[in-house]
Amino acid sequence: MNNYIQLINQVAEIRQKIVREKLEAKFERNFNRIFAILEEEGFVCQYPLGEKYNETRTDCEATIIGKEAKNMVVTQVIKPIIYKKSPEGLTLVQKGIVMVEKA
Repeated sequence: MNNYIQLINQVAEIRQKIVREKLEAKFERNFNRIFAILEEEGFVCQYPLGEKYNETRTDCEATIIGKEAKNMVVTQVIKPIIYKKSPEGLTLVQKGIVMVEKA
């Protein structure tokens, strides 16, 4: 399972670099296919970019940019949230590493 997590993190890093270069439209189909294959293997990856954040959230570890406020939002995803499917449901196997700022 550790190899899959490393693979997912590498794909996520490549995806971030492509987004920064504004090339995501060229590779969207490829990323969709990769994540569909990973989902067939039982992995669910979430990118909480743009989602609200508060300290009670347990699926992410956050670095706060600027001053802490009531309305914080995820502005950057360093590592995605990764779950593994099982007959009992989803199990968190990696917390997301994110940057948050005042909304």
